[in-house]
Amino acid sequence: MAYPVTIPGINKDPSADLDYGFDLSPSPQQLMVPWLAAGELVTSLTVTADTGLTVLSSSINTNSSNVPASLLVAWISGGVIGSTYNVKFMFATNQGRTDTRSMQITCVQR
Repeated sequence: MAYPVTIPGINKDPSADLDYGFDLSPSPQQLMVPWLAAGELVTSLTVTADTGLTVLSSSINTNSSNVPASLLVAWISGGVIGSTYNVKFMFATNQGRTDTRSMQITCVQR
């Protein structure tokens, strides 16, 4: 079953080098079934960004609720004030599933 999806938008100062990401495990705020099944782990991650932003690094982490391999993180730098960039997190799991999560980062003076 498909769910309506809104691409998250985030503001970033061009001089900031910050971490951004997605938590694929369940949380009290989720109104739908979590993306990861019981025992499922993210095993690979590739993060890409539009020209103008730089992906410094990316990693697969345990989330704040201690769910292993459920938090996708990328450290991102750069950008020009007034510009909006797309960032894609492409991942695969130990159960052979693949997917992409996207976000938009708008550069603003902070």
